Amino acid sequence: MVETANDLALKCSAAARDGADFPMVWDTVLEGHALVVGPSIQTFDDEEHPQLEIQLINGQRLVDISRSGEYFIL
Repeated sequence: MVETANDLALKCSAAARDGADFPMVWDTVLEGHALVVGPSIQTFDDEEHPQLEIQLINGQRLVDISRSGEYFIL
């Protein structure tokens, strides 16, 4: 079964709920994953809160909202 971007976001969110910070999620889930194109970049949401975005091979972006521990797809 091929893992989708949404599957990847759910996997990252589950790791964060289990206490993993972003570096741990990167090391255990994201680094080397077939969907991940490159390293994370820091961006800001509409309210100027920092977030991390990871570019995916399909043109989507995986976004880490570190203040909530959730990951979602843009």
